[in-house]
Amino acid sequence: MFFHKFTAKIPVFFIMVLFPVLLPVFTFSNSSPFVKWSFPFQALFLAVFAFILVIANPELYEKNKSDKTRLSKKILFTICVFFILNITAFVLQKIGNLFSQNQIFNIIKPEGVKEWTYCLINFFFSSFYEEGVYRFFIPEALLYFTRNCKDKRMVEIDCEILGMILFALGHIYLGILSVINAAIAYFVLRFCFKKTNSLIPGTAAHFLYNVLQLAVSPF
Repeated sequence: MFFHKFTAKIPVFFIMVLFPVLLPVFTFSNSSPFVKWSFPFQALFLAVFAFILVIANPELYEKNKSDKTRLSKKILFTICVFFILNITAFVLQKIGNLFSQNQIFNIIKPEGVKEWTYCLINFFFSSFYEEGVYRFFIPEALLYFTRNCKDKRMVEIDCEILGMILFALGHIYLGILSVINAAIAYFVLRFCFKKTNSLIPGTAAHFLYNVLQLAVSPF
């Protein structure tokens, strides 16, 4: 019980301030995260951190939903979310081209089996971290803290908006269009999690989206 009381108070503020906002800004504010492909130790650390949060807080999952969501439903949500994320990115890219909002950093694609392996590992760890922290822990912890508020519906909306803002700010180093894209992606992926009560579909769709976006990048 003590461990759950601790995880319900201290880490939520630690994550919401340090990891979603400060870490991406200070790490990538002056350089691109896609110019060197080596083993992603930072992404591994973040993924482990997210995994600990997920397994340490089972009370944040919805109790009225089965933990054994049908595989066909998970696959369907993975495919749908994957297409929605890519369509959104495509539309925003076209809008950016109209206003000459090009990327402000270079992208160097992986070369050879070793670099592509590191790239895929990086994307998997990053996808799981973002789904575990932004789609599960932060919004569900906020809802858990405010569960006794009177205007429950409005509080739920505020919690989701705060989660979206934090996720979007975590992409500020990529430019304004990426912030908008992240804001839209938050709600799509969050909807996926709420409907499946699982991180697997969102993580898979997020991972495949990142891989495809890198593959089709003109840089």
